[in-house]
Amino acid sequence: MIPPREKCFVADTMPDFDFPAAEKILCDLENMIRRNPSIRSFMVVPMEDNENRSPVLHQEDSLALGSWCVQPLHLYTYRRVMDYRRERHHRREDPRTIARWLLGVLLFTPNVTTFWNMRRELVRAGRLDVREELSLTRPVLYNTPKTFEAFSYRSWLMPLALDAEQADVAHRPEPGTSAIATAELELAETCADRYANNYHAWCYRRHLVTLCESRGLRHPSVESEWTSTLAWCWRHVSDHSAYSYRQFLLRKCVLAAAKAATISPTEMDSNVWHDEERHKREDKLFLYMSLHISESNQAILERMRQIMSGDHRHDYSIIDAHKLRCYLTALSYWAEECSSNDQLLTMYCEHETLWCHRRFLAHTLALLALMYLKHACYREDDFLDNQSRRYQWLAPLFQETHADQDNDPLITVHSMIIHTFRATNMKLFGVTFKRSHEKAYIQRYFEQVAIVGLQ
Repeated sequence: MIPPREKCFVADTMPDFDFPAAEKILCDLENMIRRNPSIRSFMVVPMEDNENRSPVLHQEDSLALGSWCVQPLHLYTYRRVMDYRRERHHRREDPRTIARWLLGVLLFTPNVTTFWNMRRELVRAGRLDVREELSLTRPVLYNTPKTFEAFSYRSWLMPLALDAEQADVAHRPEPGTSAIATAELELAETCADRYANNYHAWCYRRHLVTLCESRGLRHPSVESEWTSTLAWCWRHVSDHSAYSYRQFLLRKCVLAAAKAATISPTEMDSNVWHDEERHKREDKLFLYMSLHISESNQAILERMRQIMSGDHRHDYSIIDAHKLRCYLTALSYWAEECSSNDQLLTMYCEHETLWCHRRFLAHTLALLALMYLKHACYREDDFLDNQSRRYQWLAPLFQETHADQDNDPLITVHSMIIHTFRATNMKLFGVTFKRSHEKAYIQRYFEQVAIVGLQ
């Protein structure tokens, strides 16, 4: 089998020949995708040459091409595209024909940037419909799910497609939603399923979430992604690209929840506090803090439960109670992720990804506590500023802090979480160090965690 990057060289050095059925096959492929925009998959199936039967096959959401025509069709489309590119300043060609040739050659060699750039030129010239372009090129990623050039092209198309979707009065989606963005998230997940550690698919998903957030779309959102990707990571415990995406979401969720503390309680949507998923996360936070808690801090833990449940029988002002609820919500994302990591490390052996992710959680916890000690809030800049990470300032929190009238209750919360995390580390050490093949991962983890004092 010829490796993908060598196919173009081979096609360029082989003698040219005509393939009479090529245009008919290309038209069948293009028309099949146009008539069935829900097509998600494309593959080559074994098939003998049959002059009376089309090699283009379609069933439900799947598209296939007979194996006998793959090589001649690839050579034909490659030759036509390259000939046109060399002579385009002296030769006129129907843009629809060029688009067909490009579709044919990209199905077999999708990692050639030149071909995607030629499609970009057609889109810029208004020769191709932007939304239709997403459907036409989707099968390419099913066949080769880790193609950077294809994801780069779709990233470039998405803002144009969202603009076109909003401008279409007849098929405009509900405010705050986008059918196109939802379909692209499904595509990214399919590619991640089909190719392990698919960095390009997860980066594209990150781009989609950021783009939708900048346009004020409610779905897909950071919150919905946080919930859906947790289950995905439980099914793929060694996918480091997926956990990198979870780390991106965790920072987003924590900062968004903390930022809500700057909004007046009267301006907040009251439905935010009655979300079922939110209550589940908060329960995990209180459960996590109660695992290793001193008797003197039991009272403050119960008081925080009352505040989170909306009980007004407390000594805090409305502003302070609102801030406390927002920051407890922010910390609940971290607690949910850490509890999940605890369970996975206990259940599964020899997965370095889980230890690397736990190292990130340790550094994040230390950084959140450090930011709150310094600024009484979380700041996005400090996530990126390595010079501000003076972890020796956390020393007071390594001894469990007790709440009193002069002490900020959130400092006590950070102290309780740090105390629980350190105790859980020792418990995990006792469980996992018996696994001989995992000792190197554990040793590296504790060396890194010792830097921030959370060993």
